Amino acid sequence: MHPQPVRTNLVSGWAAALAALAASASPLGTPGADDGVQLTSLLDGTAVRRLAAWRPVHDRVMGGVSDGLPTPGDGGVLLSGHVSLENNGGFASFRREVEWPDLTGQDGLRLRVRGDGRVYKLSLRTDDAWDGVSWQAPFATKAGTWTVVDLAFEDLVPSWRGRLVVRAGPFDPRRIRQLGLVAGDGKEGDFSLELAAVDAWRATAPGDHDATADAPDGSRAAAADRGRALAARIDARATVPRLLDALRWDERLLVISAPRERDKRTTLQLGRFLADADGLAARELRLVELLGTAGGRLAGRTLTRAQVDALRDRWALPADRWSVALVGKDGGLKELWDAPVM
Repeated sequence: MHPQPVRTNLVSGWAAALAALAASASPLGTPGADDGVQLTSLLDGTAVRRLAAWRPVHDRVMGGVSDGLPTPGDGGVLLSGHVSLENNGGFASFRREVEWPDLTGQDGLRLRVRGDGRVYKLSLRTDDAWDGVSWQAPFATKAGTWTVVDLAFEDLVPSWRGRLVVRAGPFDPRRIRQLGLVAGDGKEGDFSLELAAVDAWRATAPGDHDATADAPDGSRAAAADRGRALAARIDARATVPRLLDALRWDERLLVISAPRERDKRTTLQLGRFLADADGLAARELRLVELLGTAGGRLAGRTLTRAQVDALRDRWALPADRWSVALVGKDGGLKELWDAPVM
């Protein structure tokens, strides 16, 4: 029998734990004491502030009227302007070419940013195409506050014009050619995002020098290990029951189920969750995205429509309604919300 959905008013202990994720983004240059990452600099302040390197790519290419320009900021480059929803628009973006080394072995990118409280998207491209596949991950910002945001490569979603690219395969960090930042959270109005630096990060643990040592529970290194093991099962075409068995007892799941691929609630919710990698790791939480009828994403891999349908059925998540669910380590549904939390 499937568990019955339980709606809450965000007063339970689980909801309080989720809400705590939103309160721990680190100020510029001062990551948390239990940061647990090793950094490699990719863009410092001087390189970031090269205004000529940034190209505005707004929704005007699709008939929209959003605008914005890169200008000098206090600590980096300031990307600001206005997002309009007119003429089926709704985004403003900035893109630049990069010459980064092979990032195989790294787990993701760290951004040092100061935003305005809106949700933005990191956008990476592994080729020189103007209109090719873009690997995106949203992140929330705090108004007027410098924060450090660590986005994992496994959380990047392959997208083309807002749609999931099912056959894109896993993200390849060997040849990142373009870096972009996108203002497009479904809200009309002015935006302001300042970028100070970009680093590659790799999760580390005290026993990294010992190949036989296990990463401590609640660390990002442990989360990365579990993610790689789960990705291997997906690559091996594991059935949904076997995937569920692999997830049970090791991690809790935050499941976002959306009736459409493009939904501002999904962007908002993911942005809030992904803004705190340490919080997700400490609570042993893994994100699962069930996106419309196209497919989904889990551990950096694409789920088929059949797998998405089976997972929705397992947790009784209606395919025609947006929801976010918390699944416990026992595989049972613990909380269900019909609007973004935190």
